[in-house]
Amino acid sequence: MILVGQLLSIILLVGLIQGIKIASAVSENVNVSKPQPSEKSEKAQVEVVYENHGDDMLPVLSRDLTLLGHAIEMIDNEDCRNQCKLMMSGIRNLTSWAVKFYDASGKFPEGVLGGSLYQLGNFDECLQIGQSDDAPPGVYGQYCLGEVGIGVPNLYLDRNGTIWDDFRPSNDRSRQTITKLHWGICVPSVCQPQEVEKVVRTVLAVAFSGSRLKLTPRIPEKSCYKQTTAVYSPIDIVYTCALISLTFVLIFGTAFHIKYLVRSEEVPGGYLPQSLLAFSVIYNFKKLRGGTRSTGINLDCISGIKVTAMIMIIAGHSLIFVISGPVLNINFWQYAVTKVENAVFLNNPLLVDTFLLLSGFLVSCILLNELNKGKRINFINIYVMRYVRLTPAYILIIGLYLTWFPRMDSGPMWSRVYLERDRCMTSWWANLLYINNYVNTDKLCMFQSWYLSVDTQLFILAPFMIYPLHRWPKIGESILATATALSILVPFVITIRNSADPTLMVYSAELKDISTNNFFLTNYIKTHMRASSYCFGLACGYIVHRIHLSGHKLSNNTVRMGWILASLSLIGSLLSITIFYGPRRNFTPIEAAIYASLHRAFWSLGTAWVVLACVTGNGGVVAKILQWKPFLPLSRLTYSAYLVNGMVELHSVATTRSPQYLNNFSLTRQLMAHLTVTFMGALILSMACESPMLGLEKIVLSGGRKNNKNDKKDESEETNATDA
Repeated sequence: MILVGQLLSIILLVGLIQGIKIASAVSENVNVSKPQPSEKSEKAQVEVVYENHGDDMLPVLSRDLTLLGHAIEMIDNEDCRNQCKLMMSGIRNLTSWAVKFYDASGKFPEGVLGGSLYQLGNFDECLQIGQSDDAPPGVYGQYCLGEVGIGVPNLYLDRNGTIWDDFRPSNDRSRQTITKLHWGICVPSVCQPQEVEKVVRTVLAVAFSGSRLKLTPRIPEKSCYKQTTAVYSPIDIVYTCALISLTFVLIFGTAFHIKYLVRSEEVPGGYLPQSLLAFSVIYNFKKLRGGTRSTGINLDCISGIKVTAMIMIIAGHSLIFVISGPVLNINFWQYAVTKVENAVFLNNPLLVDTFLLLSGFLVSCILLNELNKGKRINFINIYVMRYVRLTPAYILIIGLYLTWFPRMDSGPMWSRVYLERDRCMTSWWANLLYINNYVNTDKLCMFQSWYLSVDTQLFILAPFMIYPLHRWPKIGESILATATALSILVPFVITIRNSADPTLMVYSAELKDISTNNFFLTNYIKTHMRASSYCFGLACGYIVHRIHLSGHKLSNNTVRMGWILASLSLIGSLLSITIFYGPRRNFTPIEAAIYASLHRAFWSLGTAWVVLACVTGNGGVVAKILQWKPFLPLSRLTYSAYLVNGMVELHSVATTRSPQYLNNFSLTRQLMAHLTVTFMGALILSMACESPMLGLEKIVLSGGRKNNKNDKKDESEETNATDA
């Protein structure tokens, strides 16, 4: 989106072309002296003047604005044409407001070969033109982030050892190929992107007519930003009214609770009083800090596993968005992916599988426990209640994407927020039906939402394996074993058939927009590719249930051998990914298929042992760490944190004002900031929506009866219910 007025910045590219001409001439043994202007393109000439400074001859670029003025005359929009002329006149006279158009634009590219592909200019300075200066009435700044595609000159297509090696397409995915530069330009707000692009094409075609460069400018439709008056749609109004209503209910519920706290009285039974109590922020905060429910099985370690996994998931999301945005040294990441110690970030998808395993484990434990008590279970009701637990908070976040999130801020790459909004406009219904990992995947709303669909679909299938385990154990075990074997075999077959990657490969060029990554859409988000972890979770829950019923104690040798094998399994499955970034980066389909099918299985086996050992009292030091008390309230925020984090990451990259320099300290600092903001947002979402909905569910199931102090079910059952 290269501005008309800022075409001055584009003219600077001529300097680069002149340098290439000189370099080309030298390489061809041509005696290069002062470049001579072409008669055919006299208007387009860019003079290179040589001045003697001691022994050096320094080229000084003298810009001829005649070409730019000629290009401006081609603009069809009269208002745009006139304002561009006014701007050019002001620049010649060094008028303050006019020079700001040039000053706010990106200049000559620097560090391109080091991976700096973004020349962002000054976004805020551009948009402030006409707001608080002496600009003529009606003249305002508009920031556009354009793209200039760069092709390798024909002369260098088959020549190695030149700078063009970095621009030439390669089969080596680990190497950053420079295909285009991103250029921030400031133009009058009355100009349309198509008009700017047309002029830029004309200028480049003339200015570079004698060069060997292949430049292709493009200004994406929604990458121009200007100060506009807010226009509200019906969905904005409806969502705002819903938020205001929810706020009033939270205030009223909290005030109602305070009334009884002051009097030291119990809140009376009945649907209305108990429903108001469910929306009390004080009551929900107490639930967040409450203890765990006594079920006969020690599940305290689950909290530590959940929090640890969520922290690493957020770290993975943060890295993906950082490397997909403006950076100064993308080569840092190309080197980092080859290090074994970074495997935990490269194999971040395994942390998501941890949640699938825990979900299967909890479902299996809870249902088998209830069935063993002789209770009749209405599975339809279970499905409905789960939907009620998960969906309100989900709707609240999707509503933000559709309404207020695009208005919350701005930045050079804010078009990514608009793109996410447009996707949600198209596919919100698929999200709410939990089928968006198979339907409308090309318009995926909330890149992380696929997990909710996978987990829900597996939850629906789980009773068909759990009930036979209770009713006909031998048959049930055969069914579960068959399902687990198939869940391992399917990824093997599909990976070979499609010659797919072994897992999601974290290469910066392929993650500019993760929602369009081919592997992400065709393999990563599919339930049939992620089912093995859930099946291992079901099996782990069944084994724990049988141990609990029989009172069997694991022998010391069994425990020691279990920890040794589990450690090897976890470490091996996690660290082995670096093989595919290093010595075997040109892997074969069979190698990819073996890894795709087995690394998730071994990770699940190791994690399942950790869960089993901890809940049976054989966790040792690991159990003590995972049962650390601060983990408990944080674990109850993991569902809300997962929903909120996508917005945090998207906002971070979309508001970036300048390319970031990557190193371990800066990435750690950014991760800590994202963790803090994510869990703060999760706390608000949990208090406002998730926890009240769980409280209402409990009220409905109890018939509106007030809590009995002698038979008080722990509130953690509510806040943890989203896992199962």
